[in-house]
Amino acid sequence: MPLLTSPIDGVTMRQIRRYGIELDVCPTSGGVWLDKGELEKLIALVTEEAVQTVEADVERSRKAGRAYGEDGDDDDFNDHRRRGGKRRSRFLDIFD
Repeated sequence: MPLLTSPIDGVTMRQIRRYGIELDVCPTSGGVWLDKGELEKLIALVTEEAVQTVEADVERSRKAGRAYGEDGDDDDFNDHRRRGGKRRSRFLDIFD
C-alpha cells in the first residue's frame, strides 16, 4: 500500500498500530485518520473498558456493604482518582 499524505499539509503520514487498530497519523499536525471499520473498533474498545470499570466499581461497592452509587457524592465517574489509582484509558494510549 502506498504511503498516504496528509490532506492538511501534504506530509507523509505515519501508520501506527495500537490494540489491533491501525491509524494514519500526520506527524506535524497530529491529525488522525481512520480506515473503514476502525471507528467501530475504537467504540468497542471504549465500551468494553467502561463496562469493566463499572463492574469493578459495583464489586467494590458490594464488598463495602453498600449499593453502587450510594456513597453520598455524585462523582462516581471519577471515583478511581480518590483511591490513588491511576487507571489510564486505553483510548488515550492509542493517541500517544
